[in-house]
Amino acid sequence: MSTQSRKYGAAGGMTLALYFVLSLFMGMHLEHAGGLGATLALAGLFAAVFGGALAAFVRLKKPGMGELLFTGGFMAMMMLARVAMLDFVTADYSSFLVHWVAAFREGGFKMLAENVGDYNLLYQYALLIFAKTPLHDLYLIKLLTVIFDYALALVMMCAAQAFANERAGLPALCLTLALPTVLTGGALWGQCDSVYVFFIVLSLYLLETNRPMRSAASLAIAFAFKLQTIFFFPVVLLGLIHKRFNWKHALTFFAAYMVTLVPALIAGRTLLSAVSVYANQSLGQYYDRLSYNAPNLYLFFPMMEFASSQEFTWMRYIPGIDGKGTNPFLTEPMMVALQNASLYACVILALVAVIYWLMHAQEITPDMTLGFALFFAIFLPFVMPKIHERYFFLADMLSVLYAARYKNRRFMPLLVAGASFMSYVPYLMRQRPIDERWLALMMLLALVIVARDLLGQMKENRALYKGVQA
Repeated sequence: MSTQSRKYGAAGGMTLALYFVLSLFMGMHLEHAGGLGATLALAGLFAAVFGGALAAFVRLKKPGMGELLFTGGFMAMMMLARVAMLDFVTADYSSFLVHWVAAFREGGFKMLAENVGDYNLLYQYALLIFAKTPLHDLYLIKLLTVIFDYALALVMMCAAQAFANERAGLPALCLTLALPTVLTGGALWGQCDSVYVFFIVLSLYLLETNRPMRSAASLAIAFAFKLQTIFFFPVVLLGLIHKRFNWKHALTFFAAYMVTLVPALIAGRTLLSAVSVYANQSLGQYYDRLSYNAPNLYLFFPMMEFASSQEFTWMRYIPGIDGKGTNPFLTEPMMVALQNASLYACVILALVAVIYWLMHAQEITPDMTLGFALFFAIFLPFVMPKIHERYFFLADMLSVLYAARYKNRRFMPLLVAGASFMSYVPYLMRQRPIDERWLALMMLLALVIVARDLLGQMKENRALYKGVQA
C-alpha cells in the first residue's frame, strides 16, 4: 500500500470514529434528531462533510501522517462544536425560514415560479430540497453552511499558500474553522455567509493562479447566491486594468449566472422576475435605523428606538428626550430621508475612491489585488447604510489572508473579525457587552491601515516608474 493510500485509510478511520461519536451525541442531545434511522442518517451527513474535507486536505496538501492526524483531530473537534449548536433557534429561522420551507413542502417545485422569501434562487433551490427531505429542516439549513464552512477553510488554505507561502496554508485552514464569525454564523445562527464567500475566495484564488475563466464563473455563482458579492466587484475592475479579465470572461460570468436561473424558469417564473430578486430584496424594508448592528460609520448616529441601541449621551441635553423611550424627532419619514441621503453620499464616495485608483492605475500592480479586495470589503459596508452585522464576513476572511501574507499585519483578524463577531452578540445573545462605537472604531482603524499600506505601495511604484523613465 502506498503512503498516499495509507493517508486516505487514516482519514477514513477518523471519519468512522467521528460518525460513531456523532450518532451517540445526536441521539442523546438533539431535540429533533428523530428515530434511530433519522439519527444515523443525520450523523452520516455531518460525518461525510468531515470525511470529504479531510480527504480533500490529503489530496491538496499531501501532509505527513503527523500533520494529517493533527488536522483531522482539529477538524473533528470543530465539527462536534458545530453539532452542539444545532438546536439553537433564532428569530430568522422561526419568523422566516421555517415558513419558506413549509411553502416549498406544500407547493413543491412549482413554488419556484413565485418569490418565496427574499433570498435569491440558489438558496430557494436548497430550501426546496430540504422541504422534501424527512430530516428536520433546521438541521439541514445549518448543514448547508457547515458544508461550506469546511469548503471555505480548504480554499482559504489554498489561497494563503498562493498569496504567502506553503507554511501559511494549515494555520489559515484551522483559523477559518475556529473563527467565531464562521463558527457561530452557520451552526448557531443558520446563516449562509460561508457559501457565497467560499465562491468569492475561490474566485480570488483562481485569479491569482491565472485561471480567469473559472474565476469569473465562480464569482457569478457567488453573486447568484448573495448580493453582498458586490463588495468584491472593484477587484474585477482592477483585473480589467491589468488585463487579467477581458470580454470573454464577462460572457462567462453572464452565462454562469443565467444557468442558475434555469430551474426557476422551467417552473414557470418569468425571466424578469428571476433577475429582479435583488431589486425586490433591497427595496421596501428596514426603515427604522441606519445600521443593523454593523460596526460601521452609522453607529455614531441615533436610531429610532433607543432601547435597541447604545445611549447617545449628547441627546440628554435636548428637552423632551427620554433615554429609554422612542426618539420623538426621528420619525419613519425622517429615517427614510436619512437612509436615502446616506446612500447617495455612499455612492459618491465609492465613485471618488474608484476614480482615484483609476487615475493612478499605472502605480497599481497585480500583487496589490489582495490589499484592494480587503480595502473594499471593509470600505463599502463601512460607508453604506442599512448594513447588517454579517456583511463584514468577506472582510473577516480576507483579513486572515492579509495577515498570512504580511507578517507585520498579523493583528488584522483581531481588528476586523473581532469587531465583526462582537457585533453578532446583540442579536444572538440579546446583550450589548461593549459600546458598539468601539467596534466601529476598530473597523475604521483596519480600513486606515490597509489604505495606508496601499498608498505606500503606490508611492514606491511611482518612484520606481519614474526611475525607469529617467
